[in-house]
Amino acid sequence: MKNILLLFGVALCTLYHLHAQGLIVTYEESTSFQFQRQPPNLSQIDNPQMRMAVENSMRGMDRNRNMEMSKTSQLFVNNAVSEYRTEQSKPQNREESFTDERAGNVVPTRTEVTRLTTITPHTYYKDRHNKSKLTQINIDGKEYIVNEPLGEIKWKIGKKKQTVSGYQCIEATAKTADGMPITAWFTPDIPINDGPGTYWGLPGLILYVEIEGDMSRQIYSCTSIEQVDGLLSIDAPDSGEKITKAELEKMRGELIQRLQENAARRGNNSGNSGTVIIR
Repeated sequence: MKNILLLFGVALCTLYHLHAQGLIVTYEESTSFQFQRQPPNLSQIDNPQMRMAVENSMRGMDRNRNMEMSKTSQLFVNNAVSEYRTEQSKPQNREESFTDERAGNVVPTRTEVTRLTTITPHTYYKDRHNKSKLTQINIDGKEYIVNEPLGEIKWKIGKKKQTVSGYQCIEATAKTADGMPITAWFTPDIPINDGPGTYWGLPGLILYVEIEGDMSRQIYSCTSIEQVDGLLSIDAPDSGEKITKAELEKMRGELIQRLQENAARRGNNSGNSGTVIIR
């Protein structure tokens, strides 16, 4: 009987110790863009030398049509509460790589793409117990906060395994609300059903996420995990104007429209009537 009580006491102490620890997980977050264009109809070019020159020009432009934004983010976890904080995105290419008006197309400049990425939330506060989420975002220099339910993700756990940051992980897949495929890798060795950004709900900490879009790819990759004694100070963000998700989507849409109009005017001023592609 004494042995049973002793084992029960040890189990309680271990459980208390796990719950009394905070967790700081660092991720490298990257987003790559590929801007598409309307290719010219080469069959309408009779001169073979001219057709070859256009083909060579297209190959050269294709090499410069990719852009990658990267930033370091951290997930702070206490029991069922967490906060995911990101830094400002850093473009990894030159401005001139994003001004291509030679083939009848106008694509966004680096400045415009950077403005698009700033409408991505910089803080997510998740309360997994109460199934609620606060999103903090800065648009044109002003802070906003969106309060909404923490949506469930319909994960499908697979059988594939691989090592991420020294932890054995299992693959899981799902789809975004827009139907884009999501691939995640989580480790049961850390039994916390949380992860980067808005991703959560697996039986273990999510260490890697990849979202494949039509013109972009977003990756969250864990680079380090730190366990701290005692609970972290995690407070819900309260700095910013309270808005609804519908209001946020409207503001995003208006900003994208303004950037599209700016790109179109740039094309018209250069005497170009090509296609403007911003998504």
